[in-house]
Amino acid sequence: MNAAPQIILASGSAIRANILRGAGVSFEITKPNVDEAVIKTEAVGAGRTLEQMAMMLAEAKALDVAKTTDAIVIGADQILEFEGRAYDKPQDMGEARTRLAEMAGATHTLINAVAIARQGRIIWRNLERPKLCLRDLTETEIIAYLAAAGPEILTSVGAYQIEGIGARLFETIDGDYFSVLGLCLFPVLDCLRREGALAF
Repeated sequence: MNAAPQIILASGSAIRANILRGAGVSFEITKPNVDEAVIKTEAVGAGRTLEQMAMMLAEAKALDVAKTTDAIVIGADQILEFEGRAYDKPQDMGEARTRLAEMAGATHTLINAVAIARQGRIIWRNLERPKLCLRDLTETEIIAYLAAAGPEILTSVGAYQIEGIGARLFETIDGDYFSVLGLCLFPVLDCLRREGALAF
């Protein structure tokens, strides 16, 4: 009987790692050496959509790690889209405060791309677009939230972590919860099963 292939998460995201651990997946972490700014510039220059840009980033991360291993490599990227614009992670708490104020009472989209590579090629892709509606937050509420959440929220493109107290900022979520966190768990598990990496 052949041994199950190794799984590598090509991401430094603690949340993505926790999602896989929570599902009982055994894996290693290898951070990819990818210049995201260069890929985004190339995508814009080529007229790519935000969905295509997110997938380009996810594929680049997976392929960068896959070139040195026979393991199954999971790459992912997430882009926040609000009123037709793409947003990166906020640089500081002031930018986080501004972003939450801009999006308060409105709906935004998290474009979540996941690509899985094996033996130097992409074998699977998935794209999700959950939509999230923030409550009509007051400035006082935003300040209180940022004080309670702390600078850890700067690791999130939306300046919130919905798996924690950030849930209190929202009215509704339309879409896959795990994709909001950054990794579409159920489709990924299905791919891992098909590749013989999971027994069930």
